[in-house]
Amino acid sequence: MTMSRRSGLMCGLLLGLLVTWPGVMAQQSREVPRIHIVYMGGNDCPPCIAWRTKELPKLEQNELFKSVQFSYVSKLIRSQVPPSIFLPSEVKPYKEKLDIASAGAIGSPQTAIIVNDEVFDYYFGARSAESIVKMLEAIMTGSKYPFERCIKLSKARTCEIKG
Repeated sequence: MTMSRRSGLMCGLLLGLLVTWPGVMAQQSREVPRIHIVYMGGNDCPPCIAWRTKELPKLEQNELFKSVQFSYVSKLIRSQVPPSIFLPSEVKPYKEKLDIASAGAIGSPQTAIIVNDEVFDYYFGARSAESIVKMLEAIMTGSKYPFERCIKLSKARTCEIKG
């Protein structure tokens, strides 16, 4: 191999390394997402009671679920996201974002999945422990989320802004 050909090969390898290096470093230094689940429902809501008695205990046994923050917010079916004074201290910083995501809709249960301090998904209804673990796995690994994400609901409780 001639010197100029060898130099060209070395330059090409070096260029390839320089081009791929940021991606490699980004993967290695990828931050673990901070996940906070805010579940809102009360004792006047049969599906809420059923979820808390059947699905929540299953989640509490799951190692992945143990690594995320979970907040339970008691609210009546006929109420919106509660006023700040009634929110747990760890949820208060998200009050405005929860109000925007929920579009002021009433009903229970409502759940917000907050990732790195931003609403990642907002939904009505109860999901199984198995489904929630799949959601968490997808967020943690950056893989395909198992549901269509909604970042903001409409007044009609349909998704206005999808994720």
